[in-house]
Amino acid sequence: MQIKNWRQKSFLFIIFGIMQYIIFTLIAMLFYAGGTLADPLSTGYDFWGNLFSDLGRIMALSGQPNTIAFIIFTITAMIFSISFIPFTFALPDFFKGEKKQFNIIIIATGVGLISISSLIGTILTPWDVFGELHLLFANIFNIMGSLVLLLYAIAILYNNNYPNIYAIVYIILLIFGIIYSIILMTIPKSISTETLIFQATMQKISQYSFLVCFMIQGFGAWKIENIKLKSKISID
Repeated sequence: MQIKNWRQKSFLFIIFGIMQYIIFTLIAMLFYAGGTLADPLSTGYDFWGNLFSDLGRIMALSGQPNTIAFIIFTITAMIFSISFIPFTFALPDFFKGEKKQFNIIIIATGVGLISISSLIGTILTPWDVFGELHLLFANIFNIMGSLVLLLYAIAILYNNNYPNIYAIVYIILLIFGIIYSIILMTIPKSISTETLIFQATMQKISQYSFLVCFMIQGFGAWKIENIKLKSKISID
C-alpha cells in the first residue's frame, strides 16, 4: 500500500489495536497472581471481581509479584492506546468540505490527543504504586473521552456523506459512559464482595462497549475511505 494511503492503514491499525488488546488482556488474566480488593486470598483473576487495572499492578492484591501479567498488560495496552493516534489525525479529512464540521473535528482531535495521553498515563502509573496519579489520569481520560464522543457524533450528524449510524454508535457509548460514571459516584465507598462485583461488572460492560464502538468506527472509516479512493480513481 502506498504511503499516500496512510489513512487506510490508520483505520486498520485501530482495529488491530483493539483485537490484540482483547486477546492479550485475556492472556494476562491467566497469569494474574491473585487477589481482589475484597478477598486478597482469592486465586487467579476473577473476571467479575477484578478490575482491568489489577492486571497492570506490579504487585498483585494477593501480595505476590505480578510480573508476567504486568508486562503483557502494559505492552498490549500501550499498542492499543497508540493505535488511536493515527485514527485521530486521519478522521478530519472526511469533514474538510464544511467549515463548521471541520472545526468541530479539529477541536475533537485536540481533545482526543489529551484523552489518549491520559490513557497512556494510566498505563504508565500502576495503581498500586501511583494510586492518586493513576486515578487522576483515568478521570481525565473519561472526561475528555466523553467530550470527544459528543463532538464526533455532532460532526457526523451534520455531514451528509458520513452515515448517521456511526454517530448513533458514539451516542450509545456516551450514554453507557455517563451511566457508568453515575454508578461509580453512587455506590458505597466501602469495599465488599457485592459492591466490587457490581463495579467490576459495570467496568467490563463499559470497556467492552468502548472496544466494540471503536472497532465499528475503524471499520466504517476504512470502508468510507475505500469508497472515496475508488471514486477518485474513476474520476481520474
